[in-house]
Amino acid sequence: EDGLAHVEAGIVGRDLVRILEKRGYTMGHEPDSIEFSTLGGWVATKASGMKRSKYGNIEDIVVSVRFVSPDGVLWKGADDEQTAAGRVSEGMDVPGLAMGSEGCLGIITSAVIRLSPLPEVKKYDSVIFPRFEDGLQFMRSLSRQKYKIPACVRLLDNAHFRLGEALRPDHSSWLQKVKGALTHCMASYVLPDFFQPETAVCATICYEGSDAEVKEQMQNIQKLAKRHDGMVLGPKVGKAGYDLTYMIAYLRDFAMTYHILGESFETFAPWSKIVSLIAATKERLIMEHSKRLLPGVPFIGCRITQLYHEGACLYFYLCMSFEGVNRASEVFAELEHAARQEILKQGGSLSHHHGLGKLRSSFAHERSSPGFQRALGSIKEAIDKDNVFGARNGLYAMASNHC
Repeated sequence: EDGLAHVEAGIVGRDLVRILEKRGYTMGHEPDSIEFSTLGGWVATKASGMKRSKYGNIEDIVVSVRFVSPDGVLWKGADDEQTAAGRVSEGMDVPGLAMGSEGCLGIITSAVIRLSPLPEVKKYDSVIFPRFEDGLQFMRSLSRQKYKIPACVRLLDNAHFRLGEALRPDHSSWLQKVKGALTHCMASYVLPDFFQPETAVCATICYEGSDAEVKEQMQNIQKLAKRHDGMVLGPKVGKAGYDLTYMIAYLRDFAMTYHILGESFETFAPWSKIVSLIAATKERLIMEHSKRLLPGVPFIGCRITQLYHEGACLYFYLCMSFEGVNRASEVFAELEHAARQEILKQGGSLSHHHGLGKLRSSFAHERSSPGFQRALGSIKEAIDKDNVFGARNGLYAMASNHC
């Protein structure tokens, strides 16, 4: 009745989805890692999901948190849990302390989350654009229409869009669906000359909501696509592109058997800096790869995922051949570190939703004031003076007597 659920934090995402669906609800949080990640992990890393545009990030979904530290249980409201969870003005809150703590302050034991009824309609769609700049303007225009944004909209750059051609599957797959949809589209409409394989990009879309809501969003997508020289390809390509997200982790592991090492990294960037940031980051990676005399040509792709009024999340993929390369993991880490340096230089963030951990902790002290860092150190000292939770993530990674 209140649209809330109190859930133990150790539950795995796929199990939480299944339990809520049986009761006719969803929390709407759908990260790529939902098969393995937990509710507590989402809170601790300040996560974001693919359907953020409709349901929000994890900080928008979580109402309250119970957090166990060496100094005791941290909670607000009422110990008997009879007080309704909701928006209050009672000073600083526990979720603000737990979000992004990354295991350094305590254990998140449970959370009260917002629920939404399962959508009446769920549909997929896709739009092809002649150039990345056209697709980017489409995404920016869409971001300014708050109540007309589909649950998930992602723009794949040309490298991503063409990745399927290199896979060449033997059996029916998402790639063949893409080819089929494109063939049908070309036969029906005859694509203009400016849709070239070397420059075309694709937006994949997922709609969720009432029938009227989805119809309105689809009509809006068609109008915006036409305005920005795009052509609607339909649901097959959209569904295939959405499903590919979950396949990538398995493709990455499979590729290692063929001496291909790959990983993703992400950032938030303002709309005004997206084009220059992507170009500079790709150029930096090509230069770093070349000067190390590494074999082959690196694959560097980028897609735009979560949309905001002021900017968007950029999701990069980097793959390199490591055949005959000594210390391949270290070399790859060096490339990613260089990419992160360039992203920060070009005005991007250290992370949008992956968190800091140890991999990005070396940059953390450059991203906040000494006063803020002392404040975090004081919180650690107050609730975990013996450093029981010595995970050493984020700003706590370099501290000698803290996490």
